Amino acid sequence: MTPSKFEQDFCIPTYCFDINSRMRPAAFFEIAQDLAVNGATMVGAPDPVLRQKGVVWILIRMHVHFDSLPRLYEPVKLQTWHAGVAGPLYIRDYVILSADGKPLVRATSSWGLMDIENRTLARADRIFDVLDPAPQHPDRALEANAPKVVWPAGALPDMVATHRVMYSDVDYNGHANNARYPVWAYDILPPELAASGRITDFSINYNRELHPGEEAEIRRMPAGGSAWLVEGSHDGLQSFICKISFAQ
Repeated sequence: MTPSKFEQDFCIPTYCFDINSRMRPAAFFEIAQDLAVNGATMVGAPDPVLRQKGVVWILIRMHVHFDSLPRLYEPVKLQTWHAGVAGPLYIRDYVILSADGKPLVRATSSWGLMDIENRTLARADRIFDVLDPAPQHPDRALEANAPKVVWPAGALPDMVATHRVMYSDVDYNGHANNARYPVWAYDILPPELAASGRITDFSINYNRELHPGEEAEIRRMPAGGSAWLVEGSHDGLQSFICKISFAQ
């Protein structure tokens, strides 16, 4: 019988922490990536199995809510589970719990199936014989699925940086890894906010691949309150956009 959640006692690596001895918010995306691999393996749908059907997992959207950033050397428990299907997308939820069971980080993600041959989004039912569309567990880490993030009408963002996709950015699917984009986005926030602000939420949409040697133009603008919108684009096409919110 498949367990209702993948669960792991964990000590977050020291290289995931910032100047304040708290986990860098962008580091969660690296942890979540590994959790997703383990979770997909648990339910019998890892990439090697899906490749036999001509598809692989691709991350489309993610929303992370930070109740509290884990501290250096703090023992935590990681959980993830398949949370069902919404249209063409598979939903996967995550939680980081403190030693006494309090939620530190809660997140939800939306995954698609990329057809390997034509690199387009495949139908969810292409793997229903491998992965039951019903949720693995009835719990939800967050009430709603990850939202769509867009520029407001008439937006005039500032271009503040460029990033050329290099060797260390690229994963085994041949494109910039999804966990790299939050690093680029966080690095172009106002320095005092990135270092001292208390992050509450990080939502990101992945819209187009970036390949080795391609250069992303990274733009930002305030989004009301203490939130910022950050976009990466290449040749005029949006690769990713995210909204990063801080407590006021």
